[in-house]
Amino acid sequence: MTTTPVDENWTMESSPARGTRATPVTKASRIEDMDIIRGMALFGVLTMNLAMAFRVPFMGNPWEMPKELLERTVFRLELIVLAGRAMTLFSILFGIGLAIFLERASARGPGAMWLLARRLLFLTAFGLVHVFLIWNGDILTSYSLAGLIALLFIRQPTWVVLLAAGGFFLWHVIGHFWPWALAVTDHNVPGHYEESLRVYGTSGYWDIVRFRAPEFLRMEMPGFLFLLPDELTKMLLGVAIWRSGILRLEVREKYRKTLRWTAVLGIVYGIAYPMYRWVHFEIYHSPRVPPGTWQKLLLNWHAMNIACALGYGAALLLLLRHTTWRRRLGIFAPLGRMAFTNYLTQSIVFTTLFYGYGFGLLGKFGLAFTALIGIAFYIFQGIVSAVWLRHFRFGPFEWVWRSLTYGQLQPLRRAAVEV
Repeated sequence: MTTTPVDENWTMESSPARGTRATPVTKASRIEDMDIIRGMALFGVLTMNLAMAFRVPFMGNPWEMPKELLERTVFRLELIVLAGRAMTLFSILFGIGLAIFLERASARGPGAMWLLARRLLFLTAFGLVHVFLIWNGDILTSYSLAGLIALLFIRQPTWVVLLAAGGFFLWHVIGHFWPWALAVTDHNVPGHYEESLRVYGTSGYWDIVRFRAPEFLRMEMPGFLFLLPDELTKMLLGVAIWRSGILRLEVREKYRKTLRWTAVLGIVYGIAYPMYRWVHFEIYHSPRVPPGTWQKLLLNWHAMNIACALGYGAALLLLLRHTTWRRRLGIFAPLGRMAFTNYLTQSIVFTTLFYGYGFGLLGKFGLAFTALIGIAFYIFQGIVSAVWLRHFRFGPFEWVWRSLTYGQLQPLRRAAVEV
């Protein structure tokens, strides 16, 4: 499923008549590296959402291994390379955005925490509309609620932030060993998958809305709350990463060795074991699960997601040190700048494609063909985002969110302000 990240770019300006007020930053102040990484992560989010939540019902998906070799290969590659990794990277970027927003707001005077809380509350409203009226694979609500909890730690010293991140991680990992954890995260309710396939694939819009609301409250909400510590871990890591200065290009050189080791160890740890299980399955046709508690802790899926996401991010930061790679990867920046709009647009377009009130194609496409659809649509969104940002400062949903945050309409057209 996905995230939309907070847009961290803003500044303040003073007016003798109105005093000091919050306004967005100019283009020159944007952190392009974050836009590029966010835009690339958006592809992973879209791919996994298409594989597991748009083309088949999100709740009750049996996750059966496909029988065809091509389908099975696509399934495994998506799980190993993208599943959980892209969303984790988005959550870390969200935490970085919170830290940047608060740091720059605080430098201009009081009220920064309230402005950030207001921003998150409006994101909660977006999320609730999204989950009940558009698609139940929403991550906006979990991001906003986890972000509000993260505000309790965001002004603490970095060691406290890291300690809290570690505590939330242990809370989440150990929680999986509690008997009730399986009950709140197991979506394989007998008969529900078949019923949801029928309703989402053949019913009208309001019938789907009526079906989805109790489904979310009864089946998804407990798991949603269970996963909050995991989201908090990633967001607080993002806060600590921003404070380290490692994202600032002018000081990145001294972190080269750290970034290299993070990239190598993170990606190897995150991918090696899932790759081993894939090969083992193809040879012996049965999964091999670590038998002991320590093995389960060491090879915890959430730990591998975090390590792999950090590895991806470190590798990209290393590449972005070079002008050639920055120019090549810069095509992803518009997608990242409009990630909120692109995320919501994906929900609208693909629910229309797969649900009964649209084209009714739910459950009728394989993984390989669906992946091709995702690639094509991602390229389309990249083109639209680049063209849009030539004329406008923000994506349409970013503009609405920013205007609500600052309590006044923000200038949208590029000609309206110097950017």
